[in-house]
Amino acid sequence: MPQAQVNGITLYYETHGDPKNPPLVLIMGLASQLVRWPLEFCELLTAQGLYVIRFDNRDIGLSTQCDETGAEEIAAITKKFLSGEPAELPYSISDMASDAVGLMDHLGLAKAHICGLSMGGMIAQAAAIEHPGRVLSLTSMHSSPSNPQDPSLPRTTPEATERLLAQPPEEREGYIRHTVDSFRIFASNSPVYDPECEAQMAADQFDRGLHPMGVSRQFLAATFSRGRLEKLRGLKVPALVIHGDADALIPPEHGKVTAEAIPGARLIMMKGVGHGMAFPSTWEETAREIAALVKSV
Repeated sequence: MPQAQVNGITLYYETHGDPKNPPLVLIMGLASQLVRWPLEFCELLTAQGLYVIRFDNRDIGLSTQCDETGAEEIAAITKKFLSGEPAELPYSISDMASDAVGLMDHLGLAKAHICGLSMGGMIAQAAAIEHPGRVLSLTSMHSSPSNPQDPSLPRTTPEATERLLAQPPEEREGYIRHTVDSFRIFASNSPVYDPECEAQMAADQFDRGLHPMGVSRQFLAATFSRGRLEKLRGLKVPALVIHGDADALIPPEHGKVTAEAIPGARLIMMKGVGHGMAFPSTWEETAREIAALVKSV
């Protein structure tokens, strides 16, 4: 089982394609294992001549579970942040960015192209800001330069917020149905959304193992880590921002603001696309655009 010892934790990872090709690190989002980068999508990227690395972030899938912070501590930290009191996160978006760079060290990659989706996009942005000498290009998908507390950007819709905070069933079929229904809401009931694709990703996640407390700690990092908007304005790396105009979880304005902040960034707004990867009709175009960015460097 491919594992990397990084920052005192263990990351599970997989590689695809020829290691001699330009490396692309894929970073997934909140509550999302590496299987949410579908193998078919990875193969489209390798067919474009890329060496693809996908991995489980800390606290998800087969990577280290950071159980030192339990439910009571999570509740206390959340209460402090919401009341404006100082509090220390179990880990931050910056820590997770350092994990990705540590994985690059393990693989002997001095530099790599980085692509992140949702919270993974936040992690990718942080990596580009904080480790500029290691990042060749940045692709930010369905993500935000800020956090949910930023009053200057549109909030998640009430229905999407309710689903995001809902605890999924513990049994397999119930978990899959819950996830499919949730991502349909996150996609604003778009006809482009593919429930069968989402069901397969949900099944793969369930079968690899779920860890709800890990998701709660990731949620703290995504919600309360510092925003990156001002620092994005100083980036000097080629960048691509991909967002869906039907995204109810992270509204499209977040993608527009991200692209406006990064000098020279290109924005692709995908019609009818919501949050996540259950839009297989868009995979070929997405892979082609990411590869074009990589090859432009």
